Amino acid sequence: MKEKGERLTMWAICQHEFFRLFKSVKSLITIAFITGVSYWISDALRQAASMFSEAEFARGPALGVFGFLLLLGPLFVFSLSHDVVNRELAGRTIRFLVTRISRHQIVMGKFLGVALFWLVCLLLSFGVVLITAHSFDGKAFWQCLSFLLYFVALTLLLSILIPLPRYTMFLGVVLSLGMPFLGLWSVFSEHPTAKWLTYLLPYVFIEKGSAWTGILWLYAGLFLLASLFLFQRRDC
Repeated sequence: MKEKGERLTMWAICQHEFFRLFKSVKSLITIAFITGVSYWISDALRQAASMFSEAEFARGPALGVFGFLLLLGPLFVFSLSHDVVNRELAGRTIRFLVTRISRHQIVMGKFLGVALFWLVCLLLSFGVVLITAHSFDGKAFWQCLSFLLYFVALTLLLSILIPLPRYTMFLGVVLSLGMPFLGLWSVFSEHPTAKWLTYLLPYVFIEKGSAWTGILWLYAGLFLLASLFLFQRRDC
């Protein structure tokens, strides 16, 4: 009975985090921005359809949305969820949770809530593409989801490692602006440092495509396991 209650509480935390994001003004602006860009890309390609082959036109809008998220997706994730855990730590509200539910359930609930939010955002964006361009690119959707989950899990880990939200906000902005450039540099550079940096960042796996994209889920799982371990040892 206790285990069932913990599962229900974990989903309650998931729902709370999900709806908290949707109630945020920043989140609503982000959703509107991503959806608007998706519509603009689809509409622009629809008007220029004669310049593309049928295959290029079918994939064009989805790839445009994917390229947009590749550059700004990390910034969106960090800016909205950098304080997903340390917000509770700084406000001492975490003590209320740890007395009623296991720490693992808290972390999993937070992760699932944020991940569900971005899944819905992707469905909205690709739904706009489907309506305006009458095409749905499952491969691009899978890559977008995998890419964003990598950063959701990384954001969760940083929020547990760093106790103060203002520090994770600053670090999140630095990482989200710097990582795309580091990723592109590591993919195309012959520098020795790029060889190991390439496989720590998600961009090379996106560039290789196919089954390589699944490695991003492995990284997300490793970040999540590290979050579970560190939060279990943290003094709340």
